[in-house]
Amino acid sequence: MPYRKTAVLVGLLFLSSTLTFSVGSSLLEDHFSGTDSGEGRLLAGVLLEGYTAFAVAGIGVALFPVLKPHGRHLTVGYLILRCMECAAIVAVGCYFLVSKNELTDYALLVYAFSGAGGLVLSYLLLRSGLVARWLSVLGLVGYAVLLAGVASDLLGFVDINSGAGTAFYVPGGLFEAVLPLLLIFKGFRPVVPAPHAGVSGGRLTSQGVRG
Repeated sequence: MPYRKTAVLVGLLFLSSTLTFSVGSSLLEDHFSGTDSGEGRLLAGVLLEGYTAFAVAGIGVALFPVLKPHGRHLTVGYLILRCMECAAIVAVGCYFLVSKNELTDYALLVYAFSGAGGLVLSYLLLRSGLVARWLSVLGLVGYAVLLAGVASDLLGFVDINSGAGTAFYVPGGLFEAVLPLLLIFKGFRPVVPAPHAGVSGGRLTSQGVRG
C-alpha cells in the first residue's frame, strides 16, 4: 500500500496536535483568567501549543509527496499555510512568555490558517481520490463553516468559543476526528494514472472511488 507509513504518521500528528492545542489553550485560558496564574501553567500551555505548531507543519511536509502529483501549486500552497500556522502559534507563544499578557482573539488567527489550509487539503483529497469522496466533501464543508465562523466572530456577530457559536467547529472537528483514524487503520486509497494521463496532463483517478 503506497505511503502507508506516511498515512500513519499524518494520522498521529492530526490527533496529537488537536489534543495538545485543546489542552494548551485551556491551560492558557486558566492562567490569564486568574483561575490559576502560576508560571508553570503558562509554560505548560505554551509548550503544548508549541508542539501543535510543529505538528501541523509536519503534516504539511509529510503530505507534500503524497499530494504533489494531484496539484503541485495547491500542494505548495497547503505547505505554506501550514508553516504560517506554525509560525503564528510560535510567535504568540513567545509573546505570552515575554509579556505575560493575553493576546485577545489570537486563536482566530490560528483557525483562519487552519481553515484555509483545510480547504486546500480537502479539495486535493477530493480530486485525487486518496480518501472516500464523502470524507473530502465533509472536509470542504467543515472548513468553509469554520472560516465563516471566524469571519462572523471578527465582525462581532457571534462568539465561536461559547454557546451556539461552538457549532461552527462541529463539521470540521468531525472531519479531523475521522480522517486520522482512517489514515492510521486503512491508509490512503491506491490511485493509478488515467489511461491517457500523458495526454491530459497527468490526471489521476482512484480505484474504487465510489466508497
